[in-house]
Amino acid sequence: MKNRLKREISIIGVPLDMGASQLGTRLGPEAIRIAGLIDRLEAMDYSVSDLGNININGGYRLEKSADNLNNLDIVVEANENLSIIVDAILKRNRLPLILGGDHSSVLGSVKGVLNNYENPGIIYFDAHADINTELTTPTGNIHGMPIASLMGMGDKRLSEVGEARGVLKPENIVYIGLRDLDPGEREIIRKLGIKAFSVQDIDRLGIEEVMNEAMKYISKDTDAIHISFDVDCLDPKVAPGTGVKVLGGLNFREAKIALELTSQLDNICSIEFVEVNPLLDDQNETAEVATALICALFGESQ
Repeated sequence: MKNRLKREISIIGVPLDMGASQLGTRLGPEAIRIAGLIDRLEAMDYSVSDLGNININGGYRLEKSADNLNNLDIVVEANENLSIIVDAILKRNRLPLILGGDHSSVLGSVKGVLNNYENPGIIYFDAHADINTELTTPTGNIHGMPIASLMGMGDKRLSEVGEARGVLKPENIVYIGLRDLDPGEREIIRKLGIKAFSVQDIDRLGIEEVMNEAMKYISKDTDAIHISFDVDCLDPKVAPGTGVKVLGGLNFREAKIALELTSQLDNICSIEFVEVNPLLDDQNETAEVATALICALFGESQ
């Protein structure tokens, strides 16, 4: 399989856990670095520039909100900063590799993409749809809302993050690995006709068929594709160090095959791996799994 990714990579860490209720994902970017990511990418002859981590202001305190938008100011500021950095990386014709952090960071990542492309798509590997709004969320945690915000739904303080006024179109979204949806999310996905492959679909069709269908679908009309990988799409036996574990996820081999196939897409513009939580991990196991999967996406042979 031929890898078609850009050879010039800029890494940016997002040490953010204020979008979640479980602290610890702020340590994820460094854990992935410690697992040897940069050395392995450079061994494949990629030009890697590590830009460090974005600054997260406001400390690390969890603030419940009466309007169901917990820690809103901190999350908004972090994503504003991230969108600016992703935009700048893309304008230098490099590939942003974003290391989270909780999954609220996809808001800033894709807002940066929307500054550079008119019709981007996203392949979203996750056990959860992250498509709640403040009206449907059972928790108020913003890492469960970014896809809705990117489509222009929900509170404007989230949906209007960044300079880009474009939105992510529902027909340009593909979910892989869903298995834990809130009732409001099910209704949004059904109403908007969003393409979604559950773990049951993967069991029935096999991961190769699912990815072939997903890639064909997402390539139809999009001018760029963002890859967003939440490690909780994996089974907790494979990735114990994450905050919202759901049994019955992808095994390592399925995830590796999925990402190897994904790398054949012509127009991948940006990549992110999120929700590694070293405080819940066992000897950095999940960070090492994430690193291995990132490297599989970039063409490392095993």
